[in-house]
Amino acid sequence: MQFALRDSELMKAAKSNYNFLAVLIAIYTLNVSQGYSQVSLPERNPLKLTVRAGAMSNNGDLAAQLKMKSDGELGHTVDMYYAAIGDVELSIDLLHFRGAGLGFQISGMVARPELKATDTYGNSERVAMTEIQIIRSTLSFSFNGSDPYTMFELPYHSNKEAVLGISAMVQRTHNTKLTSYATDTLGIESINGDWCSSLGLNFGWNWRLGQSGWVIGISGDVMFVINKSHLVDVKTKESSLYTSDRLDFAPRIITAGFGYHF
Repeated sequence: MQFALRDSELMKAAKSNYNFLAVLIAIYTLNVSQGYSQVSLPERNPLKLTVRAGAMSNNGDLAAQLKMKSDGELGHTVDMYYAAIGDVELSIDLLHFRGAGLGFQISGMVARPELKATDTYGNSERVAMTEIQIIRSTLSFSFNGSDPYTMFELPYHSNKEAVLGISAMVQRTHNTKLTSYATDTLGIESINGDWCSSLGLNFGWNWRLGQSGWVIGISGDVMFVINKSHLVDVKTKESSLYTSDRLDFAPRIITAGFGYHF
């Protein structure tokens, strides 16, 4: 009789322990699921706005050649020299890989260069001031060779990235003003242009500032003429000693600035 009572008490105690264990497991499961829901990662914003400033020049082989009407010998070349340029760019992330990304950028650029005429002895004189307006689109690939994460990857990120891409540009001149040297000495009647286009390579390097959305970086473009697209026609007067020609344009651009990843 005593053994039966003891067995009954042991069974009740075991049943109570099982119930307590089940409650503990349920509470633990609930806490873990809540914990995971609290640390779920937010969505990455794909947009970035960047403002840069730098310098632009033209490929020196594309200068307009003003030849002597008398014998066809070269008299002067007319080209664009280094000019300050400003750039505002909007970027969007298209695809995100482990440690790399594919993005698309579109930007507007403005520069106010001077056009110079250089004779065969290397002497240069300003012949015009103009404004160049540029629209650029770029398909770029960003990566970091040492870290397996991009700059804005979650939950971990790198603090630097290299950028390599293909750029297409359309550009035009606006509000071109001739100098007295152009009109009186060289006999240039007008320097006018329309929209022209170029295609080339884009490269850059960016650094993220700590844990913020701010990025600093450098960017460059090396462009090439497509379809013999020219920037301006340099037209001389009938009384001028020199022939007319056109200036092709394949810009080389280097800029640096700040960007903000929203």
